[in-house]
Amino acid sequence: MPGKIADVATSINQPTASAATEVAALTPPSQTSAQKPDDGWLSTLMGKWIADLEKHYPAALRLDGVQGKVVLVAILHDNGTLSDVKIAKSSGNDLLDQAAIADVEQGPPIKLSRPLGRPQRPIKFSISYDLKTVR
Repeated sequence: MPGKIADVATSINQPTASAATEVAALTPPSQTSAQKPDDGWLSTLMGKWIADLEKHYPAALRLDGVQGKVVLVAILHDNGTLSDVKIAKSSGNDLLDQAAIADVEQGPPIKLSRPLGRPQRPIKFSISYDLKTVR
């Protein structure tokens, strides 16, 4: 994908799984760093959305001690829906990767606190499944 990627990370712990959010917004090559959009609001919003997301840490994976971080990319639409959810970087476990995709696809729309400025934009974020934070 052309352009510069700005990454912002937020860590959130949940009873069933922890989530780390990295939101990356693509900046067209024609924009200089002085014109780079401020995506902090989107990172904060995605962090809250993932914290509130009903995540399903597969029981078999918990019993086997499987942990991991799945980096996902998706298209965020101006109505708050996510589409085309795909794995950008695997956790190394197919079941954990599929659980992350399913959790995101089954999640509610994101309540945008401000307009995206366009009908849709690609975003990148991650969900971590960590046994230390599972209760």
